[in-house]
Amino acid sequence: MYKQLDPNFAYRVFTGGPLITIFTKNEKDIPDGMTAAWSCPYDPDVLLLVLDKDHTTSENIRHNGKLVVAIPSADQKDIALTLGSVHGRDVGNKLQIKRIDTELSKSFEYPVIKDALAYFECVCEDAALFAEKGICLAKVKNVYVKEEMWDDANEHFVPGCTHTLQHVSAGNFKTGGKVI
Repeated sequence: MYKQLDPNFAYRVFTGGPLITIFTKNEKDIPDGMTAAWSCPYDPDVLLLVLDKDHTTSENIRHNGKLVVAIPSADQKDIALTLGSVHGRDVGNKLQIKRIDTELSKSFEYPVIKDALAYFECVCEDAALFAEKGICLAKVKNVYVKEEMWDDANEHFVPGCTHTLQHVSAGNFKTGGKVI
């Protein structure tokens, strides 16, 4: 037996990739971060991100074409919620005001959540698509993963690593991560 849902809940049933955080800088070099739940791989070295076109993060990506995408661990849920609770346009440097513990990404020197499972330094591959639809094809230039979390032989996270988050609704998440 199946229960029929309102079509507006389709995204809650058909979840994409893990919950992510996205970091940018504006033209004055002020950092910004946000949480996003609509993401997935597009090509081996391209991430597909769906973002609200009116967010500060989107404006920053349109301005300089660069972004850092991080995968927070399950124990960083509160950080992800904090990043998603306020708009940068309303408070300025949200990372400083909300006291988000960050470190600089290796090449871009953008902020990224400290101790994230992994992060990707990216450039927006199709500026027109992003401007029109809010779909960012983020071409990965560099990818970094916590060394102790990666299994080189099998090319995936190690069994038992800290679980990634999947957004369910509001402040609710699920986690999996068991390699079978």
